[in-house]
Amino acid sequence: MLIRKSFRPLLLAFALYSQAATAQAPNIPNAAEIRSIDPSDDRYADLEPLRTAIGRSRIVMLGEQTHGEATTFLAKTRLIKFLHEKMGFEVLAFESGLYDCARIWDNTIKGGDYSKEIIGSLFFMWATGKQMQPLHDYVKANVKSATPLVVTGFESQHSGEFAKKQLFTDFGQFLRQKHLSLPDSSWELFHRVSVATFASNAYRPTAAEQATFFRVLHQLKSVLAKQPDKPAHFTASPGFWLKVTESIASQALRYWGLVNGNELSVRDRQMADNLIWLAEKVFPGKKIIVWAHNIHIAKNTSQLNDANDKPVPFLQTYVPMGVTVSKRFGKAAYAVGFSGSAGTYTDFTNNQTANVPQAVPGSVEGQLDAAGYAQAFTDYRTAKGWLLQKQQGTLFDFIPQRGIWPTVFDGLFYIHTSTPVDR
Repeated sequence: MLIRKSFRPLLLAFALYSQAATAQAPNIPNAAEIRSIDPSDDRYADLEPLRTAIGRSRIVMLGEQTHGEATTFLAKTRLIKFLHEKMGFEVLAFESGLYDCARIWDNTIKGGDYSKEIIGSLFFMWATGKQMQPLHDYVKANVKSATPLVVTGFESQHSGEFAKKQLFTDFGQFLRQKHLSLPDSSWELFHRVSVATFASNAYRPTAAEQATFFRVLHQLKSVLAKQPDKPAHFTASPGFWLKVTESIASQALRYWGLVNGNELSVRDRQMADNLIWLAEKVFPGKKIIVWAHNIHIAKNTSQLNDANDKPVPFLQTYVPMGVTVSKRFGKAAYAVGFSGSAGTYTDFTNNQTANVPQAVPGSVEGQLDAAGYAQAFTDYRTAKGWLLQKQQGTLFDFIPQRGIWPTVFDGLFYIHTSTPVDR
């Protein structure tokens, strides 16, 4: 879901910890203690610093170091309840398939059981993690209320069961209704190759199949781009099917090894385009919560170095979704990174428990640890002094990098001790 395993040895090679001694951590400006990460705790006074920091932002992006920290899932759930109940946020956008989440929500509002609809189509660590259940229960409880928390998705990868089994039924129906036709043989090949790609990044169509596939993609994008992009049910929306088509193109290029340059940037660019379309066309003016990984919501990674202050080629060339979203919305988008300094988490790639590396003294996490916080929030948007100096911290998988962190996130939510997700 985040980065292929093949990238990890490269990145870990840059992750040797600096042994330099540091002075005792100073008082941390802009840091506020967070009393609780329990989703059932609705005494929200401790979250007021987030209200102040977020201000009038209409898009709040909530990250995570990995896809397997129970404590982060719980903390994010409590934050989402606060944002929904106290700050008027109305939409929850997951780093899961654009089509999959649209089908999940449509089935739910038509009477389906949300907890069942998400299985197989929402990313599995969020669909099946026990510590996600409070969030799922909350969404279910509000489906028929006057202020539901609408669920959507912006992921450019189609990996869920709904995408594999129902996407082309809906897509074909849309094309017929619009009297847009393609030769049956070409459409059938496009359907077959797309679904095979959804199912495995190891799949490779023949050169002839690829040629037909890209010809159909070009035809679809050309025709759909000319259709009026007006609000409509997702199955009747030209804009929706254009984003689906663009996402299929992005996924195929990446999976088939046809990308020049940083492959993950291609995924992130399409995720950003999907999210922008949702914010501007589907939910104009509404306040949106984004659930994603730290690395995707980052405003910049190109200036981050490894723990020995050496450049990291992958991060130098990577353009996260957060870069595009922040440029588009400016101060109306607020990115909250998550980190910690102890405990364990579940590695979603093998379902094994992994240790959070001990925080290095003087690092971002080490200073919060030394200050004695169990949980804390730091507003980087108003950072001053040494917070604007280069420091060691962690962006993803608790791998250390050095950089000026207010250029990466607008705020940091710190949880001292991580615990692994149960499934």
